[in-house]
Order: sequence, then C-alpha cells, then structure tokens
Amino acid sequence: MWRPLPPGSGDLESLRREQPERRTGAWTLIEADDGLVRLTTDRTRSHHLLFTRAGDTWVISDDPEELRRHAPAWVRDEEAAEVFLHAGFTPGTRTLAHEVYATPAGSVVELRPDGTWSSRSWETYRYAADPITSPEEFAAVFRSALDTAVERVLQEIDGRQILVPLSGGLDSRLLAVWLKRHGARDVVTFTYGVPGSSEVAISRGVAEALELDWFTVDLDPAEVARSWAGPDGVDFQRRTWGLTSLPHVQDWYALLQMRRKALIDTNAVFLPGHTIVGNMHDEHLLEGSPSRNEVLTTVARHHSLLQGDRDAWRHLPLLRRAVVQGAQEVSFPTNPGEDLPGGGRCVQELLEWVNLQERQAKYINESFKAYEAFGYGWALPMLDTEMWRAWLRGSEELTATRDWYAQFTAEVYGEATGTASQLFEAPAARIPAGPRRALMAALTATGTRTALSRAVSMRTMLRHPMAFEAFNAPMPYAEQILRMARGATSTGLWTQLFLDGTWGAEPVVPMS
Repeated sequence: MWRPLPPGSGDLESLRREQPERRTGAWTLIEADDGLVRLTTDRTRSHHLLFTRAGDTWVISDDPEELRRHAPAWVRDEEAAEVFLHAGFTPGTRTLAHEVYATPAGSVVELRPDGTWSSRSWETYRYAADPITSPEEFAAVFRSALDTAVERVLQEIDGRQILVPLSGGLDSRLLAVWLKRHGARDVVTFTYGVPGSSEVAISRGVAEALELDWFTVDLDPAEVARSWAGPDGVDFQRRTWGLTSLPHVQDWYALLQMRRKALIDTNAVFLPGHTIVGNMHDEHLLEGSPSRNEVLTTVARHHSLLQGDRDAWRHLPLLRRAVVQGAQEVSFPTNPGEDLPGGGRCVQELLEWVNLQERQAKYINESFKAYEAFGYGWALPMLDTEMWRAWLRGSEELTATRDWYAQFTAEVYGEATGTASQLFEAPAARIPAGPRRALMAALTATGTRTALSRAVSMRTMLRHPMAFEAFNAPMPYAEQILRMARGATSTGLWTQLFLDGTWGAEPVVPMS
C-alpha cells in the first residue's frame, strides 16, 4: 500500500476490507494472489503505477527509471507521443514508452501469469437521479462533507506543519477558511510570483483577514530559467513526469527555495485546494440540443488545443478512443444516432468524467509529485470521497458552472472574516454565467473570440505573473512568437521541448 502520509496501524487491512468507492484519502494498492497481481488506483490517480512484461515476468514500479532498466526495449510510443504533444498527457493506459503501460484513475488492473492483462473502472460517475435543487440545502450537504474530510485530514497530519498554497482564487481560500473553522494549528499559507503581481497582494490580504501566517517566494524569470537549465531542473523532470504527463512545473522553483532556505519544516504537509468543483467546460452544450457526435468532438477538441490546432483531434485516434471509453462509463449514449437522455445531464457527466480521468488525473494531479520530490507530504480534503458524493447530489443549475460555488465561498469567507475580499480572476469570469455564454457564442460565431483571446494570451505568456516564460527559454524567442501566433500555449511549447529532449540539460523522455 502507498499513501502520501504515514499509514496508521492496521491501515492496510482496513483499506483492503473496504470497497474502493468507500475508501478515503489518497492510496494505491498492490495485491498478489495465486499468480494474479491486482493494481488498484484511487479516483484521483494520486500515485499511478507503471507496468510492463519482461520475458515471463511482470515488472511493476512507480519510477520510470526502474522500468527503463527492466523493460525489454526503451523506445518512444509515437502514437501516444502525438497525443502528448497536443494534450500534455498520454490517454488511457498508454505511456510515452512502447509497451509500458500505466494504471488509470479509479481503476483495477489485473496482471495474469500468462502475460495478459485487463483494466476496468471501479468508479461510477453519476449525478443523482433526484438531485438537490435548493442552494441552501446543497450548501448544508457541502458543508457537512467538508467538515468530515478536513477533520479526518487533520487527525492524519497529527500536528505536523500545514502548508496551504494560497492563490487569489476560490479553492485555496475555501480550504483556508475550513482549516480555521476546525482550529487547525501551525498553518502557514504562501504564494509565489513576480514581485508586484496582483495575485500576491490578494493572497496576502486573504491570509491577514483569516489571521494566518503567510509568506511569498519572489520569482525572477531569469533566475528561474537558469535554475531550470541546470541539474535541479533535470532531476525534477525525472522525479515527476511519471511516463504519462508533462512535469507540472508551476510550484517547482518556490519549493526549491523553501527547501534551500529552510522556510518550512522538513516534514511539512501541503494541502492544495484541488477540488471536485469546476471540471465542466463548454457549458454552451447544455443550452441547446447538440448531437452525439458534436459532444464527442467537443470533448476531444477541448483536450488537444495546446498547439492551437482545432482539428488536431482528427488525427489522434488514441484520444478519440479515450473519449468514447469515457462515454461508455457514464450515462452518455454509445450508439450513433441514439438520443441524448436526461437533457444536458448526460453531457455534463461525460465532459466532467473525461476531464477528471485524463487531464486532471494525469497533468493537474501530477503536481503532487512536486511535493514528494522535495520530501514533503500532502493531502486532498477537497477531493476526498465525501466531497465527490456531495457534489454529485447537486442539480445541473448548481453544478454546471462555478457560480453557486463562488457564492458559497464568498458567504463562508464573510462569516470567517467579516469582510469580502477581491478574487483573482479573468475579467470574463466576472460576467454572469448566462450572458457570458451568449457573449462567447457570439464571439465564436464571428471569429472575434479567437483573435482577442490569442492576443491577450500572448501578452500574458510572454510576461506571466508566475514567470512561466522562464520555462520557454530553451526555444528561440522568434519561434515562441510564431508558435503562439498560431495558437500554441505555454504548455504547448513545453510539450514540444520535452519531446525534443531540449527542455533541460538532458533528455528525459524516450527518444524516437
């Protein structure tokens, strides 16, 4: 058994007795019985496993370097790499190494003595048939779930220092409020960014209002770039890429400085604000009567835009297959021409489920490996079992956007501090959901949306408040501009550099 915090006495047997859907916290379990090896992964894929067949032996590890030493061959999976270039992750069970596979989120993988294997999902992502429609009732359910999850995490942390990455947004603010409500001790909040960025100022204001300790790590893009180009950058890539996703670099330099300058306890536990809320995208699909193919296409396109190519999904069969697999695991119809049941609910389930299974599980949640790389623990109270159950009880009106959640967070923050504080958010996010959808649809229809968003994105990417441009440095500046003008994102530049083996001092990924 693996857990991000030291397991208690009897934890293994307790975990084994529970059905996967009832288990709490982050965990990965390996069981062997009469030659059959079973790998069970939690719903967030917080610590996935890699496996391959070497002769008549199964090789299983959480370390790509171990697989490299034991795999019969160490060559790139070109089909998976093409998805990686456009998505930042490899779909399904595929990895960037040929015939090396990875456990998916919320799954059981069985490895058999004869060399065959199978993977199935144990998670069922379904909204309640009779959902809660009252905002007040839903708030009560949500509060209760947060109470249970946070209290359990505090017991598991057992007095160790708690670090909360406090951005200017909703999620970390809500978590900080709940830690305060439960009397958590030795809580330190922090943020990082280019000096003078608005997010740093907002983060400090939230910490002061909640009377929590706070510090910031200043980011100098030139210094970040120099450090990334050296051995520290290569070491971080090797420790965190997991053979399936781009290393999540956002926290890297701040963590490096915390460790070097002894800013926090060596056994500190990080509680990031990752949450079950907000996995919906393309909400306009809920307004009309989209066809089955339109929905499937929208999902595939959404996850393959890193290079700015809106038609990339057409030549990514592995990604399309993962989307169809997701449809088979929720209430979305799988047969062409079949009507969409339940209005927009089946659409919402599909969009959220594929997002949770693929991008969230493989790229966003891989940010936890950054804490592990520096020897710290972590926990995810806002992604724990009770939070999933609570969220899936809400109606479409309460869950399809972040509007209810934003109001809820504002209310509990006001209860805790007696004040209302500014949020760090894009200007478009300040427009109410209905008008925002109509505006986005109009801009899309006229072609204006793409041009406007691209211009704003380029300016932000080249002078990012969190110094993301530092990680672009290995690519010539003129090429950066050209790629961004074509619609590539910062992450898209990084996937290209990573696959080329030029993102750091040494290549990490198997080469062609």
